[in-house]
Amino acid sequence: MFSANDPGGALAILPAVMALIARGDIVRGIVTGPALGIFLHASVAADDASGYSDDKLAREIQTFKPGVYLAGTSIGNSIDKRILEQLKGTPSVYVIDFWSHYGRRFPEAEADYAHLPTRVCVTDERMRDEMVREGFPPGPLAITGNPHFEHFTEGITRGAEDKQLAIFISQPIRKDVQAEGSLDCGFDEYKVLETIIACLPANMGLSIRLHPREEAGKFNAYLNEQVNIAKEATLEEALSHAGLVIGMFSPVLMQSALAGKPTISYQPDRTGDDPLPTNALGITIAPKDKTELADLLAAYVNGTFPHPASRIETLWPKGATARVVGVIDGLLLD
Repeated sequence: MFSANDPGGALAILPAVMALIARGDIVRGIVTGPALGIFLHASVAADDASGYSDDKLAREIQTFKPGVYLAGTSIGNSIDKRILEQLKGTPSVYVIDFWSHYGRRFPEAEADYAHLPTRVCVTDERMRDEMVREGFPPGPLAITGNPHFEHFTEGITRGAEDKQLAIFISQPIRKDVQAEGSLDCGFDEYKVLETIIACLPANMGLSIRLHPREEAGKFNAYLNEQVNIAKEATLEEALSHAGLVIGMFSPVLMQSALAGKPTISYQPDRTGDDPLPTNALGITIAPKDKTELADLLAAYVNGTFPHPASRIETLWPKGATARVVGVIDGLLLD
């Protein structure tokens, strides 16, 4: 059985789910939110559990009787946590998709770590070490990589991009801060967008790509002839159309950098560590303030945007999907 709600979690487990299906395993998906569209787009059947009561969920689990449970993580009381709470004695595997808010991805993890999955697949040593420092027991943590990273550039092209168009990759930071006050990182999407617009060269357009959890009209006050909402059907199409990609700390920035796009990560007045590992390596470029951002945008226009300092492929070895499937198989054999 597999489950997810948020896009990052769904994308992290999708390649593993597809690998299990391809080898003939029987799988059952129970998902909610943006995850549903992600699986259906990949032609992977999944049930929409957005209206499931706890009793209904329990009946579905009992009917299927999963031998192992695979989930992508989400913050909040998401469907994956509700399933995990009901799976007493069933081995479980979670895949973490990004370097932040580890404790909030699991039931009661910050309190006593008593309700963790059997195994937690992490991207790299940095993620494992950060989780251990946060208080996670090291035993369940397995370094596998994120299977989605192996498919980052699929569908992204550069042949027909508009060199005079930048795309802003939004995230619902303000909404998340309001829901979880301690998540405050010192900035939000509104502050960043306002600064980008103020620094945008007159001959450039800006397209805003909304996060799947963002409401359609949230940026209407900023729209004009130069600034609009991205209309492309898929994220890959939107990235393909733009010449320059700007965001905060979304993994989409790593995706665009791997596809060869000039990519800016702007996190003004950030509190805490930078969650985007590619910034420290110079793969994505991180201006410190408004002046540096304006200089970078001008450099892009005049053709002097800095080249990546290293290649993103060096960060994570290939084979993450096979390693996650190997973790699943190991639990089935125990």
